[in-house]
Amino acid sequence: EEVSWTPSIKSGARDEILGPITQYCADLKTVVRRKTRTVECGPIKFGSEHPIVRQTMATTNTADVKESIDQIMRCADKGFDLVRITVQGRREANAAAAIREGLFKKGYDIPLCADMHFQPKVALLVADAVEKIRINPGNFADGRKDFEEKVYETEEDYIKERE
Repeated sequence: EEVSWTPSIKSGARDEILGPITQYCADLKTVVRRKTRTVECGPIKFGSEHPIVRQTMATTNTADVKESIDQIMRCADKGFDLVRITVQGRREANAAAAIREGLFKKGYDIPLCADMHFQPKVALLVADAVEKIRINPGNFADGRKDFEEKVYETEEDYIKERE
């Protein structure tokens, strides 16, 4: 059975540059996992021969500790192995510590991963509260962002700066 292929270069020049793709994968019905390094998030191991990790992203405002704890507990109860939370600044970093403490008090030890945005220094603040820190390098190194030294203490400070 033929599988249609969309070039990764919109102009179609991919084939001219790299040559034609002759076979998309060895078998369309069999999953073959590549050998990769193992990454750990608390007791959870990712990659290589380890089982696929069931993870999700919290949709609550991380600064809303009670709502975040409630949602993370629901995720754990549904069988997720890991929950990611957004950490944009100092307020969310402080909330992450309260979330972790609240989860432990309720008997939940599900690993948390902090998705860091824009402020590398804030990663140090949240490190003790979570099992993993996930950094999008584009948020820090692409030259388009100017958040490196800005830590907003309140929402009002942030809004004032944007006006």
